[in-house]
Amino acid sequence: MKKLALITLIIALSIPAFSQPMGLDRLFYTYRGEEGVVSLRIPGFLLRIAGSIADLDREERQLIRSLRSVTVLTIEDNTLYQDVNFTRELDVNRLGKGYHLLMEVHDGSEDVVIAAREKNGKIRDLIVLVGGTDNVLVHVRGRMNSDLLESLAGVTGIEELQLTSRI
Repeated sequence: MKKLALITLIIALSIPAFSQPMGLDRLFYTYRGEEGVVSLRIPGFLLRIAGSIADLDREERQLIRSLRSVTVLTIEDNTLYQDVNFTRELDVNRLGKGYHLLMEVHDGSEDVVIAAREKNGKIRDLIVLVGGTDNVLVHVRGRMNSDLLESLAGVTGIEELQLTSRI
């Protein structure tokens, strides 16, 4: 009986360590598999395999090695989901402890929110949400140095990555 209670306790305490924030899971599972929606989850080991095969710079290879998973959800057929806005459906301020809002832009019908969670000087979660005309969710998990992400801003063309140095 003691073993069963101990196993149950261990499982209950370890589940939150492996899951995404509740709002991200809810958003992902609501739309994945629907018509006109592209959903993708890439585990870290697959990213590392792709990184070892691809012709990458040293900084890009370091970034790939530091990733644990990448989740992407995007609506390709906007006519089926005209009233959907990912930034309104997922309140970044309610994701949980440790998330810092890096950028929030509202321009006409487009909303962009970038948030990150940091621990011990490394970014553990990076969330990019686009809502409005285009709806995109990108969730990157890993142990990424903010300096590395900042230096990759020029390579990727995503200037907002420079904001990660402020965490």
